[in-house]
Amino acid sequence: MTGIEPSRIRFIELEFKEFFEHWGERLQSTGFESREVDLLREIHDRIFLRGELPADVRRELRNRRKGCKTIAVTSGKGGVGKTTVSINLAIAMAHRGLRTLLLDADMGLGNVHVFAGIAPRGTVMDLVDGKATAEQILSTGPGNIQVLCGASGSARLADIGPRGTERLIRELELLGKSFDVILIDTGAGISPQVTQFLAMADDIVVVTTPNIASTLDAYGVIKIAREAGMRGSIHLLVNQVDDEKQSRSVYEKLSQCALRFLRNRPANLGWLTRDTAFEESNQTRRPLLLSHPDNPNARRLKEMAEALCVPAGTPAAEPPVAEPPLTQPAAPASARSGSAEPVLPESRGAVAA
Repeated sequence: MTGIEPSRIRFIELEFKEFFEHWGERLQSTGFESREVDLLREIHDRIFLRGELPADVRRELRNRRKGCKTIAVTSGKGGVGKTTVSINLAIAMAHRGLRTLLLDADMGLGNVHVFAGIAPRGTVMDLVDGKATAEQILSTGPGNIQVLCGASGSARLADIGPRGTERLIRELELLGKSFDVILIDTGAGISPQVTQFLAMADDIVVVTTPNIASTLDAYGVIKIAREAGMRGSIHLLVNQVDDEKQSRSVYEKLSQCALRFLRNRPANLGWLTRDTAFEESNQTRRPLLLSHPDNPNARRLKEMAEALCVPAGTPAAEPPVAEPPLTQPAAPASARSGSAEPVLPESRGAVAA
């Protein structure tokens, strides 16, 4: 009926099963829906006739989906408070009545379960090994969030490779039918694992501090996301600042570099001060929004969650890209090509990583 070879149907079935409500033998029968036939033919033509890569086709199909929103929280450098931010944002979203899933995607060095005070039912390693489904290893976390816990100190998980990460992303896509928002706490840096998770996100929250190394690495993440054509709206969150003035200084310096070299700049999601309450909450394994709900940082995290909680598919309000003055000299060819790296002036009062 489809005019497609059975072997190719089987390939599409295995590679794209999350896009079909009924798969298996039904795809090769006469009982499937016309929508599924159209999708099957589109995938077939794009891969077998036009030579597109399955991963690229899959990514575009995922991007068409509405409903569950995916938010990746990432950083260029470790130790900037990314996991603490992820947990508290997830709790803030759950408090808004959203069914919220938090994935610990720091492969091999996952610690969400530690800071959230969770005894995991299972870990991502069980999922990758095929020992359990995602539903079977979900753990209930603080504030009624659901958590897909990572494994700590697992060299094998840290080296699962693109195909293993893709399998995990597929499971995540299937889980999305049961949630309103999925937060992904990625690892630090720009490894292939990290960029795969960033590529599937509707919003990418880049966490940095005033430390110059942290800021430069944050720019590196933004550069990779933009040059790879990732669809997610990028937001900058400046953590561990003394006050709003210092946060604004960090944002403006990084934003101006992104504008000059990338012709795009991140939205300013907000800032968090250096606060012993964060350390207290981490030590007691009770997140800030629950242990210190009236803390100014807790209030700011709630505001950030509200800003991110727009429906999936709705673009975030990013700062407009201003045209350079007519009198501004042209950038060197190396800078225009993206090969030159900006040099950010070091902020006064920068904290150690």
